[in-house]
Amino acid sequence: SQTRLFPRMKPLIEIHRIGSDAYGYRISALGSDGQDKSASGAFDSLENCLFDAGASLGTYFSRVELNLEGMFLGSCSTDTLRRNPKGVAQRIRQHFQPA
Repeated sequence: SQTRLFPRMKPLIEIHRIGSDAYGYRISALGSDGQDKSASGAFDSLENCLFDAGASLGTYFSRVELNLEGMFLGSCSTDTLRRNPKGVAQRIRQHFQPA
């Protein structure tokens, strides 16, 4: 098991819709000073957005909090975001149905 570099920080992935079929995200680190944010470009699907967000966190964090258009979705393993973004996107659509 790899030692996590930031044990007190809890990343939050804020997903937002950019257009009818485009998504972006911003990552903020809860537990930091609140100033640590990074933003993504635009992605043509929710799946690609989730994969990129998971990949950008690498193995530094085992779990992340997810937020879609201001609505808290819960937490997810970063490994799941990288390995099965389609499944995560499917669950989001089934339970939260983004407008």
